[in-house]
Amino acid sequence: MTFNEYLEEQGLAATTIKNHLKNVTEYGKVGGSQRIMILRIETLKTTPATRLSMAGSISKLLQYNNKPNDEIVEYIKKTNAQIQANNEKKQRDMSSDETLPTVKEIKNYMNTLYNNENYYAFAILYLMVTYQTRNKDLILSIVKSKKETNDKDNFIVLGKSQAVFIRNDYKTAYKYGTKTQVIKNLKFMNAIQGLTHLLKPTDNIDRVIKKVTSGIGSINEGTLAKIVLKENNTISGLKKVSKNRGTDVNTLINSYNIT
Repeated sequence: MTFNEYLEEQGLAATTIKNHLKNVTEYGKVGGSQRIMILRIETLKTTPATRLSMAGSISKLLQYNNKPNDEIVEYIKKTNAQIQANNEKKQRDMSSDETLPTVKEIKNYMNTLYNNENYYAFAILYLMVTYQTRNKDLILSIVKSKKETNDKDNFIVLGKSQAVFIRNDYKTAYKYGTKTQVIKNLKFMNAIQGLTHLLKPTDNIDRVIKKVTSGIGSINEGTLAKIVLKENNTISGLKKVSKNRGTDVNTLINSYNIT
């Protein structure tokens, strides 16, 4: 099986496969330690986004060749975190921008995604709007039984009448512990029927989220949380977002420009 066939077997889009092949060709012969590979990636590429793209391709190639890729995966995680931090900094004051969508407009767009059978994007946006999740919260597996879960990762357990959203791995888990939400929304439950995961650690997460929100200005999770807070600027509203997001009320007020 060729590398191209391997990528096709994973169900990747043609444009994604083309990008992986382009990155691998540009990188050249893969050899040496993973640390050497990372140094070469940083030499060839000068921005976090392009480094993330190439690292993802090299990780795929190592998997194809049945070779370890753990250090590359860790590099991908760190680069993702850097991109997200830079993005949050750029959009820190966007909640006061009158051109941003309203919660109603976001929900209308979300329903459009559902009606167009873009269930993957719908599921991600549903959780972002309903629970003001961070990107990290959405790195999760979708399973049919609680027996398939553990106390370290994030899951959605899909049952017959409800789905249970379990977060073990999120920014403030050390303070608030495991978060569990029961979801009975029929559209959401139908949307995740054929999915096995939402985000993966090796995804270009910033790109995925921007694609999901492309119809509403490609906003990120921080901006979306600000929009929700802006329209629920009451004590009860703040407490609800605080509980959902795992952020204390004072931090919401000070960091998200809520007055």
